[in-house]
Amino acid sequence: MEARLLDNLDNDDLDNGGQEEIMKVFVTGATGFLGRRIVARLVNAGHEVLALVRGSGRTVEGATVVIGDLTEVGRWAGCLAGVEVVIHAGGLVAEWASWSEYDASIVTPTRDLLAAAETHQVRRFVLISSESVMQDGKPLLDVTEADSEPSHQSSRYGRAKLQAEQIVRARQNSIESIVLRPTFIWGPGSTTVADLVCRAMAGRLPLIDHGTAVFEHVHVDNVAAAVVAALTEGTPGATYFITNGEPMPHREFLSGLLEAMNAPMPRRSLPSRILFPFARICEALWSGPLLPGRPPITVFEVEFLALSRRFDISKARHELGYRPIVTFADGLTELR
Repeated sequence: MEARLLDNLDNDDLDNGGQEEIMKVFVTGATGFLGRRIVARLVNAGHEVLALVRGSGRTVEGATVVIGDLTEVGRWAGCLAGVEVVIHAGGLVAEWASWSEYDASIVTPTRDLLAAAETHQVRRFVLISSESVMQDGKPLLDVTEADSEPSHQSSRYGRAKLQAEQIVRARQNSIESIVLRPTFIWGPGSTTVADLVCRAMAGRLPLIDHGTAVFEHVHVDNVAAAVVAALTEGTPGATYFITNGEPMPHREFLSGLLEAMNAPMPRRSLPSRILFPFARICEALWSGPLLPGRPPITVFEVEFLALSRRFDISKARHELGYRPIVTFADGLTELR
């Protein structure tokens, strides 16, 4: 099924303009959920791919493996010689961690990698950011890239991603940059989807406010297609929201997802007016030294499920030639 989708996406469904040009591309996060799909598309298009991998013994099909860690860019930066585009998809993806962890895995590596790319005269730097940079505890309706980022993000993750964006934009005169902000990424192999299914099977997945909040999602293959388009398309220095273009209530999304995975739909709903203060108390308690791990619920998690979000992807359509080819229905078929 994956190969079929990749083949379909390589046709004229996505106008990538300069795809005939073969390039040398360096990818971080190459063994991750999104990174593997990015590498597969790049290889399928004939590009020479260098994939950053932590630890020896790991392979990435079709790519040349570079052993290294994002916290030690200087050790392997020489591998950027001759690279035309860096795709930075690596870094910690977690809704709960200390600021020092986010800074060490997202902010500092972006700064170091960008500096190394400049040194080796890389033409373009593509940063995979997140919708989280816009989340500040309020509904986000019909948001475009022209809307300013809030001064405060609901999560440390969102703050770290915003700082990474700012680092990249500040160097626009030295190296071309494209920032992509995907929304909730899902598809086969997603640990988040697997966790949702496990919680539903165990009866530990309640709806919040009956699942009426509208949210945006995007299939992993659509994000990978947008990334490959950004090799040559898009306005240097621009930011693009990447979604499936199918905003829907949480209940509708979960219903389709869980049915495809043969998991039961949640039978109970909890009110956000109670969960918000409870989550704030949990975060305060777990922020201290006495309680290890992550709190049972976070403010960001409640916001994600309780506050509507809808993003306008017209800019990505017009400038990147982006069109989400894998629809929600297509993605569910792939999961079955």
